[in-house]
Amino acid sequence: MMTFTTSGRGAVHIFVTLLALALLSSCSGRTNPPDSGVSAQPEKAVPVKAVRAEERAIDRRVEIVGTLLAEDEVVVSSEVEGVLDRIDVDLGSFVRQGDLLAQMDQREFQLQLEQAQAALAQARVRLGLRAGDSDEIDPEETPLVRQARAAYEDAKSKYESAQKLYATGDIAEQRYIEAEKTFKAREAAYQSAVYEVRDQRAGIRRLRAQMALAQKNLADATIRAPLTGSVAVKHVSAGEYLKAGAPIVTVVKLNPLRLRADVPEPYAASIAVGRPLSFTVDALSHVTFQGRVTRLSPSVNPETRSLTVEAQIDNRALKLKPGYFARAEIVVQPGSKAVMIPGSAIVSYVGLNKVFIVEGGRATERRIKLGTRTDDWVEVVEGVRPNELVITGNPSRVRDGQLVEVP
Repeated sequence: MMTFTTSGRGAVHIFVTLLALALLSSCSGRTNPPDSGVSAQPEKAVPVKAVRAEERAIDRRVEIVGTLLAEDEVVVSSEVEGVLDRIDVDLGSFVRQGDLLAQMDQREFQLQLEQAQAALAQARVRLGLRAGDSDEIDPEETPLVRQARAAYEDAKSKYESAQKLYATGDIAEQRYIEAEKTFKAREAAYQSAVYEVRDQRAGIRRLRAQMALAQKNLADATIRAPLTGSVAVKHVSAGEYLKAGAPIVTVVKLNPLRLRADVPEPYAASIAVGRPLSFTVDALSHVTFQGRVTRLSPSVNPETRSLTVEAQIDNRALKLKPGYFARAEIVVQPGSKAVMIPGSAIVSYVGLNKVFIVEGGRATERRIKLGTRTDDWVEVVEGVRPNELVITGNPSRVRDGQLVEVP
């Protein structure tokens, strides 16, 4: 008998060789002969939903922030000095224009009016005026002037006769001088009466002005709302002694409101009066409100590089309040053309946006740049052309180059 002896390394080498031959034989055994009739499975198309990109006219907008302001805010003050008898409103009270807000003590003002009325009546009686007569009476029509004129004309007639008689020597010089003195005295008295009547007429005008002032003071003792709105601040309480000009309440007008905001300088030239805007406020975040630009600042703020604009906001429902912070979008390019696709077609990942376009029956990946959003559609600034077919149904499950089928 012959015996073979191998080392450990030789045994490993033999084992590896035998294993390789076995694998090769196995692969050869599974190879189909050319005439077996078996072929590879064809690629199956994946059904997808898709829509065509549309070219639409949209209103390009810029996002801004601002504050709601009252259309008017009035500090209602006392126009007369005195004791505040009553105040009928408080913080938050809704008032209409003309409603009673407060009342000063009227007794002193009523007495001042009665005093002025009595003084005026006395002056009219002194001038000989009856009820219904105009204050601007002709001085010649007053009793005082008529009496003085009659005496003057009598003295004038006698003086003229004395002149003639003295010229012919029929009267003494002494009588002529007396007639002349009497005439001049009556003339002066007549002129004085005319001046006195004119002075009395001026006095009547002064007394009538004093009466009107007393009437105004009495009316001013009643404080009424200058506009329709709500009381924002109550400054005083009943019983306080107020100086003229002391604030009583602050009333703000709640409809309409103003939205004041700053538009960045690059968009300033695109803003015009009448442009629509929409905005939301934190207190009513689920509601979008509308307005229109009504005022533009004549200059750009050099510190903020922005243009201040104001929009008028209809607040008839009184849902909005002055002071609310607003986030707004204002139209800067109305009717601008844009390529739009549904938002469901967009796949976003780590800051990149892409879509899948159906080309030649296969999905083609495109990176895109987005623009304005309108409802469920989004503007594609770059990456998609109008009328291209965009996959919308679960685009995140589609692979680039995958065979797809659009029902």
